[in-house]
Amino acid sequence: MECTITNNLTILSNAMTNNKVRAYRFWIMGAGHFGQLAISRITRRFPQAVITVVDRCPVRIPDQSITFVRADAIPWLVQMLVTDAPVDMLVPAVPEHVVAGWLSVHLENRGLRLKSLPIPEAWLLSLPHAMRGKHGQVFVSHADFLCPDNCPEPKDRCTHTGKPRPVDMFRLLDDFEWGEALPIVLRSHQILPGVGGIYPADLWHALDLAHNIDKRPLIVATACRCHGVVNYLGLQ
Repeated sequence: MECTITNNLTILSNAMTNNKVRAYRFWIMGAGHFGQLAISRITRRFPQAVITVVDRCPVRIPDQSITFVRADAIPWLVQMLVTDAPVDMLVPAVPEHVVAGWLSVHLENRGLRLKSLPIPEAWLLSLPHAMRGKHGQVFVSHADFLCPDNCPEPKDRCTHTGKPRPVDMFRLLDDFEWGEALPIVLRSHQILPGVGGIYPADLWHALDLAHNIDKRPLIVATACRCHGVVNYLGLQ
């Protein structure tokens, strides 16, 4: 078992061994461009994988062994991700911050009221290539170019430039000075080049942390080595 430790959050990744993802049951959230890439690469690399794909739009998937569910990704995930759910890895591939959405619903179900807060401009100026999204989130990236969609995410050097890699984005976000807000940063682990995933246990651990912070504001982020998405949430 690998334990990924950051300053403010410890995430246990039970399926990690020697930094290699060990999973065969995948839930892919979204069947657009990146969802289709995930389907193609996972099925090619892991022919015995059990895959469920969730998308709000009807999608034809030629592989009959893949289960397709027509639904909104976050409500479906809230309903289906229970203890001992038949999944090893979640693959977010929708234009929403799945972690922030899932956490928000569960916190509200536990009686907490949430409010999306705008990330202050001063924070944006200090984050790498930060860009506001449509739903209050902020996207950050070490790259000022379009990354190849088959990047293997090497530890030491950028695939595209060959230059030494900056500090991992998930570590940068966890170490950033967010004022009174508690950063909850989940790492997106690379399954295959261009395909990242989150362990269900990390979501549950994040929920426990968020529920026990005495209503401090939250920074909820999901990030790999290079890119990340951040939401700022107030608890009432």
